[in-house]
Amino acid sequence: MSQNQTYQLYIGNHCNSCEKVMNYLKDNKIKISTINIDTDDYSLSFPLMIIPALVKENELIGYGEDIKKHFESINHQA
Repeated sequence: MSQNQTYQLYIGNHCNSCEKVMNYLKDNKIKISTINIDTDDYSLSFPLMIIPALVKENELIGYGEDIKKHFESINHQA
């Protein structure tokens, strides 16, 4: 199982930042689970204040542009 499969990206409809993050992930061949908060059922132990939001094992990792920085830091460590 890929390490990226433990991540979930929470997005919404008509979200420009969500599209930018999704394009970044696609361009860098990073495949993670995506949940649309406007159309999908989901349950978290905390409220989402901003989208896109990156969650790993029910822990908030980052919002918006911080998501790109998170994956860039992982790639530099590998």
